[in-house]
Amino acid sequence: MLLPLIVATAVGRSTSPPKIQTHTCPDGLTVLVVENHSVPLVTVEITAKNGSMTEPPEYNGLSHLYEHMFFKANKALPSQEAWLARAHELGLSWNGTTNTERVNYFFSTTKDHLGDAMKFMHDAIVYPLFEQKELERERVVVTGEIDRNEASPFYHLIHAIEQKVWWKYPSRKDPLGLRATVLKTTRAQMETIQHRYYVPNNSALVVTGDVSAADIFAQADQLYTDWAKGADPFVKFPLVTHPAIKKTEAFVVEQPVRVIDGQIVWHGPSTVGPSVPDTYAADVLSSALEVPSSRFQKALVDSGACIQVGFSWYTQMSTGPITASFEATPDKVDACIKGIRGELAKMAADYVTPEDLARGAHELEVQVVQERERPSELAHTLTFWWTSAGLDYYVNYVDNLYKVTPADTARYIATYITGKPFVLGVMVSPEMKKQGLDAAHFQKLVAEAP
Repeated sequence: MLLPLIVATAVGRSTSPPKIQTHTCPDGLTVLVVENHSVPLVTVEITAKNGSMTEPPEYNGLSHLYEHMFFKANKALPSQEAWLARAHELGLSWNGTTNTERVNYFFSTTKDHLGDAMKFMHDAIVYPLFEQKELERERVVVTGEIDRNEASPFYHLIHAIEQKVWWKYPSRKDPLGLRATVLKTTRAQMETIQHRYYVPNNSALVVTGDVSAADIFAQADQLYTDWAKGADPFVKFPLVTHPAIKKTEAFVVEQPVRVIDGQIVWHGPSTVGPSVPDTYAADVLSSALEVPSSRFQKALVDSGACIQVGFSWYTQMSTGPITASFEATPDKVDACIKGIRGELAKMAADYVTPEDLARGAHELEVQVVQERERPSELAHTLTFWWTSAGLDYYVNYVDNLYKVTPADTARYIATYITGKPFVLGVMVSPEMKKQGLDAAHFQKLVAEAP
C-alpha cells in the first residue's frame, strides 16, 4: 500500500539543485559559489584536474605527495611554523584529498575571516616553496599511509584486482602510489606537477557558506591576477585510454581471514562521450539492488548463499569500474559467486520494475540532498563532480536519474556485463587454499556459463 505513495513522491521530486553561481576569471580560473546564510561559516576550496590519472609509473603517488606539500611553506609564509601559526590565528580547519581524477584542498572558518582565508588559499596554490627538508619529512608521512593501507587485508585484494583490471596502465588508477617512487621524489618533480596541472585554467575555486557571490568573484579576479594561465595539460599530455580486459581471470589473495571476501570487476561507462546515458542507469540500478527487499538481495542474501553482496559503478571520466562485491563463508562461496552471475544474467531482460527504479532514484536523491545540508560538504561534492563529470552533469543528475527505465538498465547490463570478460579476485586464508579454494578452483568456476 505504501509503494504508490513513495513512487509518486519520488517522481514528483520536491528538491532542486542548489543555486550555483559561476564566474570565470581572466586567467581562466573557474569560480563556483553557493550562498548559505544560515550560519556564519565559510569554506574555501580549490581543486585541480589531477590525480593518478596523470601518473605514469615514475610519478605514481606524487599527486598524493603534492597534496601533503600544499600545507607547507609558501612565498607569503616561508616556514611551516609560520604557516601553522597563521592557520590557527584564522581558526581554520583544513584538509585535502587525492583520488584518480581530482586533488582538492579546503579551509573552513568563520565569516569574519573570509578575506584572509581567500588570500591564504591563493598563497598556497600559487607560491609553494617545496622546501627540501619538508619534502623529505612528507615522503615518510606518505609512505606511512602506504604502510597503514598495507596493514589491511582488504587493501591487498583491491590492489591486486586493480593491477589486472587496468592491466596496461595500473598506475593511472592507483592514487596511493608506489613506495619507491615516493621515497625518491625530487623538488623538480613537484615543480613539474605544479607548472603542468596547477594552472588556473585547469582548476576551480569553490566557496560556500555565508558569502556573497559578487564579492567572491571580485576577490578572485583581484587575487589571482598573478597566477599565469598555462597550456591545456591534456593536449600535450593526453590521458591514456584503458584497453579492455583481455580475458576472464580468477585469482586468490592469501590473508588471515575467517570469511571470504571477493569482487568481480568489469570496465564500465564514462561520464564523457556516448556512454553518458548508461551512467545514470548504472547508478539507479545499483541503488535499487541495494534495497534489502530487492529481488537481488533476496536471491543472494536471504537465500543464505552470500553473507552480503553489493553492485556498484564508480563515477569516472576515464572508464568507471563496475563491481559486484560479496562476502561468503567457505562452504557457500561457490553458490554465492554462481548466484551473483546468475542474477546478473537475468538483468539483460525484465529484472527490475519502474517502481524499483523510482525507489532507487529516490534513495540517491536523498543522498544528494544530505550532501547539500552542510556547505562544507557541498564544496567537496562540487569539486568531485566538476573534475570527474562536469557541473552540468551534477546540476541535472537527479532529473536524469528519474528518467531511467527498465529498458535502460537492461541495455546497460547487455553492454558492459553480458558476455564481457571480467576479473574475479577472492581473499582466502592459507587454510582455505589448502582445502581447495585456490586460483584453479575459481578459474574453473568462472569458466562455467552463468
